[in-house]
Amino acid sequence: MKQLIAAFSLMFLAISATVLASPMHVRFAHLDKDMDGQITLAEAKQDKEVMRQFSDLDEDDDEKISKKEFESFKP
Repeated sequence: MKQLIAAFSLMFLAISATVLASPMHVRFAHLDKDMDGQITLAEAKQDKEVMRQFSDLDEDDDEKISKKEFESFKP
């Protein structure tokens, strides 16, 4: 019985985390294919809206968009 309760608890936590993830975090994670916490120009090419704003989002001109820089993204 305890194992069943533990399994349901873990399932509930996983579902809650998915529901609570913001659309922007999900979009960032989807684009960040190598999961290094940054979106490169090559990764950004998957999304036309991000590509249009790439140079504006890349505030430090390192040709990567960090999570902090991505907060300025306007879909």
